[in-house]
Amino acid sequence: MTSPSTDANTAYQSPPLVSVIVPALDEIDNVPGLLARFREFGVSHPSYHFELVVVDDGSSDGTSDLVRSLTQEQDRVTVIRLARSFGSHYAISAGLARCCGDCAVVFGADLQEPPSLLADFLAKWEEGADVVWGVPQARVGRSATRDLASKAFSALFSKFANLANYPPEGPSGVLLDRCVIDEVARLPERNRNVLALIAWLGFTQVRVTYEQADRVHGTSRWTHRKMATLAVDSMIQFSSMPLRLCTALGVAIAAGGLLYAIVLVVRSLFGVSTPSGWPTVAVIVLLLGGVQLIVIGVIGEYLWRAVEETRSRPLYVVRDIWGSIPASETARGSQPRHGRRPTPTSHTAGLVPTSSPTSSSAAQKSDRMNRSGNVS
Repeated sequence: MTSPSTDANTAYQSPPLVSVIVPALDEIDNVPGLLARFREFGVSHPSYHFELVVVDDGSSDGTSDLVRSLTQEQDRVTVIRLARSFGSHYAISAGLARCCGDCAVVFGADLQEPPSLLADFLAKWEEGADVVWGVPQARVGRSATRDLASKAFSALFSKFANLANYPPEGPSGVLLDRCVIDEVARLPERNRNVLALIAWLGFTQVRVTYEQADRVHGTSRWTHRKMATLAVDSMIQFSSMPLRLCTALGVAIAAGGLLYAIVLVVRSLFGVSTPSGWPTVAVIVLLLGGVQLIVIGVIGEYLWRAVEETRSRPLYVVRDIWGSIPASETARGSQPRHGRRPTPTSHTAGLVPTSSPTSSSAAQKSDRMNRSGNVS
């Protein structure tokens, strides 16, 4: 009989499993190309095994049904259908929570990330990176105004949210090691920017640039309203800058009022007539009232998000999960994945492995570099 430690070591020595996570909302026209590209990954990278995790974010055009019908016997595909559209960041979280890979790659269903990007991701992962960001050199299919606004927000968010790892150009596509996937699953934030959470986690993070391809089918589901909502949620979730701006605005108005009062006193001492009457009072009252409402609104945004966190509702609701596992994978059995972390050789129930996170991380990076040929 094979011991559990032998099974674990066998699973660790088997080809790494790469989970390709794709959130999709009404992307039925892109499904055939998506599955063809997924199969291309297996042919182009024979030293890896791949699974495709499609998260249907409340599609109404039969996206998930077409994925099921086009899945072939040799494909390892999981389809997660959410009960409604929760948003792409929640769909990504659902995919990360249910993927089985040693690492996970998040791509868009629009197929704008080129197939060569996966090779760049895996090369950086083998060199020791825990997170690999994909940064497009230019956004394709966006107006100049929208692209400028997106870049401006990403740059401001990276600066004021104190997220040094967040690409200021705006990421599109990312690879995560299993250690990062497990940590993302532990983060319970409801108003969710999962990419910012990944940047906040730390670990070893690197970037690769690429040429973004044109979108062949359909249009982007990222409306101006969704982008504005994500921008507000992200800034409030990760930064106190809006509150500090309110404080600075209040100080500036108070200083202006004090300066104006001094000017009036000086003018009165020198016998210069000062403005009087209800128009002056009305302007001042309206100005102060507007500023007060703005400040109250900003505070309300923070309070509302605090209320949402205390409700402890689930991040998303799963309607159903469908999975297809190749016969070869079924025969080998399902084993827990550990990324590049060495699995414990043996331990008794109730005992904690003695290896420290630091030593595990060092061994993890050493193993990756051995595979990439950097260490003889």
